[in-house]
Amino acid sequence: YQRRVRGSPISKTLASTGQDKTVRLWRQEGEKWVNFLTLEGGNTRTIRQVAWSPCGRKLATASFDSTTCIWEMKDDQWELETTLEGHENEVKSVAWSRDGDYLASCSRDKSVWIWDVMDDGEYECASVLQVHNQDVKKVLWHPTEPILLSASYDDTIRVYKEYGDDWECTDTLTGHSSSVWSIAFNKSGDKFVTCSDDRTLRVWCKDEDRYICKSSICGFHPRTIYDVSWGSRYVATA
Repeated sequence: YQRRVRGSPISKTLASTGQDKTVRLWRQEGEKWVNFLTLEGGNTRTIRQVAWSPCGRKLATASFDSTTCIWEMKDDQWELETTLEGHENEVKSVAWSRDGDYLASCSRDKSVWIWDVMDDGEYECASVLQVHNQDVKKVLWHPTEPILLSASYDDTIRVYKEYGDDWECTDTLTGHSSSVWSIAFNKSGDKFVTCSDDRTLRVWCKDEDRYICKSSICGFHPRTIYDVSWGSRYVATA
């Protein structure tokens, strides 16, 4: 079955992943969505998530095989550019920074990795951050600034910023009473929302140099909230 679907930032193309270890690309033909290309031969186990680069010409996958595969479109053909290794257990999430200069990944091994995306197509590990004490479920970049967030089974959200040649955790956000599953920024990045196994949403607002929880929303889901998305006017949950 399909695990994640993501839309390209530059075209009307969807990318989906699943237990079959492939990435499938879809486009709309009339009233139907057609699978016009299948990328295979990269990951060797279930792919949990796929992320488009800001330029729309690269895809990064997060897999149970502990790796992140990078696919790139060259001369209108998709090729496996490289496979990033280092995590000791399944990779749960992967995310590109807004400018495409960084790639972040997180894992069941409780770590967050930040990769420098080099001009020659190489990827260099810039930092390994081990501040969570449980699985890290989600990584997400700020929409305009070089700030990274991570969400974890340890009920917290961590905030990371670059200092000199390294990255550091600058804040730990608490409030959820169980695992934090996902994060979504609004367009400007002055607010974000988190969802949790505690069946609540929390809305965090920027207050000078840190984020403060300003609202907790509950009573709408009887079970775990696994994902959240912030649109132009609404927040959607699943």
